[in-house]
Amino acid sequence: RLIVVSNRLPLSRVVNVEDGTNEFVMSSGGLVTALSGVQNELDFIWIGWLGCEITLEEQPAVREKLLKDYNCLPVFLSDEIVTKYYSGFCNGVLWPLFHYVPLPMYKAGGERKFDTDQWEAYQTANQLFADAVVSIFNPKTDLIWVHDYHLMSLPAELRLRKPKCKIAWYLHTPFPTSEIYRILPVRKELLEGLLKADLVGFQTYDYARHFLSACSRVLEVEATPKGIEYNNHYCAIGVYPIGVDAEHIAKVCATPSVLSRVKELMVKFSGRKVLLGVDRLDYIKGMPHKLLGLELFLSHHPEWRGYVTLIQIGVPTREDVDEYQKLGEQVNELVGRINGTYGTLEYSPIHYINQSVPQNELFAIYKLADVCLVTSVRDGMNLVSHEFVVAQDTNNGAEGREDGPGVLILSEFAGSAQSLSGAIRVNPWNTEEVATAIQTALTLSPLEKEIRQTKLFRYVSTHTAGFWAALFMSEFRDVILTKRSTVKLPHLNISRVVSAYEKAKNRLIISDYDGTLTKIQTLPQLAQPANALVEILRSLSTDPRNTVFIMSGRERRFLESWLGKLRIGLAAEYGYYHRMPDETEWQCTGEEVELSWKELVKPVMKYFTERTPGTYIESRESSLAWHYKDADPHFGAWQAKDMQISMEDVLSNYPLEIIQGNHNVEVRHRSVSKSHVLQKALAHLSTPESIAAHGGNEIDFIFCVGDDRSDEDMFQYLSTWKENLESDSEKAATASPPCLPNMFNVHIGNDPSSHATSYVDSTFELRRVLRAFSSVSKKDSDLRYLGVDKTSN
Repeated sequence: RLIVVSNRLPLSRVVNVEDGTNEFVMSSGGLVTALSGVQNELDFIWIGWLGCEITLEEQPAVREKLLKDYNCLPVFLSDEIVTKYYSGFCNGVLWPLFHYVPLPMYKAGGERKFDTDQWEAYQTANQLFADAVVSIFNPKTDLIWVHDYHLMSLPAELRLRKPKCKIAWYLHTPFPTSEIYRILPVRKELLEGLLKADLVGFQTYDYARHFLSACSRVLEVEATPKGIEYNNHYCAIGVYPIGVDAEHIAKVCATPSVLSRVKELMVKFSGRKVLLGVDRLDYIKGMPHKLLGLELFLSHHPEWRGYVTLIQIGVPTREDVDEYQKLGEQVNELVGRINGTYGTLEYSPIHYINQSVPQNELFAIYKLADVCLVTSVRDGMNLVSHEFVVAQDTNNGAEGREDGPGVLILSEFAGSAQSLSGAIRVNPWNTEEVATAIQTALTLSPLEKEIRQTKLFRYVSTHTAGFWAALFMSEFRDVILTKRSTVKLPHLNISRVVSAYEKAKNRLIISDYDGTLTKIQTLPQLAQPANALVEILRSLSTDPRNTVFIMSGRERRFLESWLGKLRIGLAAEYGYYHRMPDETEWQCTGEEVELSWKELVKPVMKYFTERTPGTYIESRESSLAWHYKDADPHFGAWQAKDMQISMEDVLSNYPLEIIQGNHNVEVRHRSVSKSHVLQKALAHLSTPESIAAHGGNEIDFIFCVGDDRSDEDMFQYLSTWKENLESDSEKAATASPPCLPNMFNVHIGNDPSSHATSYVDSTFELRRVLRAFSSVSKKDSDLRYLGVDKTSN
């Protein structure tokens, strides 16, 4: 079963004036028509708001009637919530922003600030929608399809209530560029809400690309054209342009009433070319741009005066909003000015219809028109263009026109412009271009018109509303069936690892520093550990059963300053320098490493630093690192790849490796790695003296944790080391083979490509694990103080 969730239900309430009972009338919107295409394959129930407030007493009866008679489940919203959620946040913030109208600038004494009450109402409304879905949800059979910007938080709300539910979300409007989207104060929360869906769909590739860019910049996540993995959940991304019901339009256009009306209109407009505009009276539809283009056309081409008429249908909408009232006034002024300048007693250049038009009348005008003008300044798709193409198809009776089918002039900022290649595309902001397009459309030869119409109709007749719904549902099923397994690494079983820690008698704890024990910082000076972390490490290091090693890419002077007073092993610059737990002197593992290569690498890094704002070079004794965490994420990553290619050419004959780390590029000698220090640590703990110091116990617990590629060396080395131990154990034909250590290779974050055996979500979760270790060690210390030797148990 398919659960369709949209802001409005596809029906309206009508109160019977005689007995006061509720009656409901189904509407025939585009979404209703589109979903009828999958109605034969799937049962579906529609969830949404009725468009009016229903009293508490009426709600049970209304809910029952709608479920029984219309297969609809109403979400009951109070007028107060609707005012803030729908009129305020949806129509006052998201709608303008998604159509490239930014939040208002500051005006002294009259500024409009972001209203947090509206945002809270938006969240409340989404929660109410989620409650409604959950009330009928069947996890075994149900798919959930959420529609449009009104319900961007709904996927997260549903995932919170039903973690295994299957959710798709589709946006019917444009999605703006990240530069526009990032204006929104709640930008992160909305993106995080959407990424809880399994599939997110858009009208065009541009909108999907903008969404991916916004995610990578706002959430600092790596985005691919196919999808985004965020917080251990994979969200697929797809492009599904919507269409119209071409078969229905063709049938209506062939009815006697429409054909009769076309003949009447042809007589009325005999001897004139008819231009057509069909728009809601909305600032995104570009009606003033169209009128200014016509005005310029009539000015430049006086020969067309008296022979061209624009029928402009402007359907009123949101008449209580100031911006729309002003737009209506502007359109009326332009119509009056053009008719006053170029009209005569017998002729008006513009016939302006400021009301909705019945379907049959509209289709008759579509068939009549010689040119359809769509000049949207920003539009999700604009299906007027599709309807015009179907109505103009020669198979629907237009073959009688000697001058060929009508021509479509289409704004390049409408989503349909990417699909309808047979249209004359224009920039509506360029009035000269619009005027020229009108002249071109009116003077095309019949053959050129036929060629354009054939291309247009081929697309529109195949990419219908039903095709769109069927394609989306097919992809939705595929996403569910072939869902990427993002949890290739199991989550660390904390109770198990703490239990193993508690039983162990000779423990080795190895941890990376940046990105593991602390968050990654742009400057080394900012990476100093918090006092709480130092105390945890102190507690662990004072436990005689523990050997603690901290491996870092930082220079030894920083590690010495921060952690030098603790009884722990330290490795600086990925193991170039190291110090054992009971030593004070640093040893260099790469004394014979040649460092003259730095003179070749520095100029390359300097070149990219000068050209990439927000980057810097960190020069260490054994390596060079180029950091781009503070740069533009896309540009920084692009420059990092370009830098690597440049350096590979320069350093091809040197024993060096170029490592793409976490927002950095590092060049170091191949002989330097954390695994070399780890090898020495294991050898040190395996000596008879070390085993004796641990009560005759060999290493029986290893906990290794890291977050990036430099830590993979350690994970791989430990895995091989344990495999060798197991192999030796099998070969040893002794009555009591040696006990193998409990080993935990842990990655920060769920990276499926890691050689770790499990993961924790963040540095904070790792801190909780280490704190649990510390508590066990303190308890053991207290027992030893009281004279209880737990090792004898």
